[in-house]
Amino acid sequence: MYALTYKKKSLSRRLTSFIYKYKWITLVLLLGAYQFSNGIYIFAKAELAQRLIARAWHKSLDFNEQVKPWPWADTHPIAELHIKDKTWFVLAGASGRNLAFAPSHVSATPKPGQSGNSVIVGHRDTQFNSLKTLQKGDIIDISTRHKQQRFQIIQLRIAHESQVEYLQNDETINGVALDGVSLTLITCYPFDSILPDPNHRYVVRAIAI
Repeated sequence: MYALTYKKKSLSRRLTSFIYKYKWITLVLLLGAYQFSNGIYIFAKAELAQRLIARAWHKSLDFNEQVKPWPWADTHPIAELHIKDKTWFVLAGASGRNLAFAPSHVSATPKPGQSGNSVIVGHRDTQFNSLKTLQKGDIIDISTRHKQQRFQIIQLRIAHESQVEYLQNDETINGVALDGVSLTLITCYPFDSILPDPNHRYVVRAIAI
């Protein structure tokens, strides 16, 4: 019994000594593990939310009415967004809570497919991470409860968060006037960065075709 107790204390001393000796390495490893687990949690939450939102979206099409993705939600899906081989369901209202689950429509802008510039925002580390693969000329399809609309990307740009002119549709890009039906997708920039709260945005501008 004494020998067993001694061995436990000896192991504890060795572990404490190792941590003290290599405290900076230990700290880096712990921080890395935290960042990794946090990233997995965010991704898993977004994936699960999209499944629930998808179910609510299909119910809204069947019954032609707004359907909440979960009972306590203060939002509902308003559109289905298709880009290449990716599909996302868009929530109404770009609040921080909604953005944690899905791309969200900025309510102060027209709804997708309506006249004017419809703005949809999303997180760079979940659904909108794939925006980095887009190129000018690529096609974006959006389905709402009332119509389907196809858009073509005419501009990809990086903007400071203070530059809000891309929320308007009265400018001209490469000779194309944005005075009709247009779409803007926005996410934080740079992609794949672990630094929070960046002050730059990645902006995708597209027009109805």
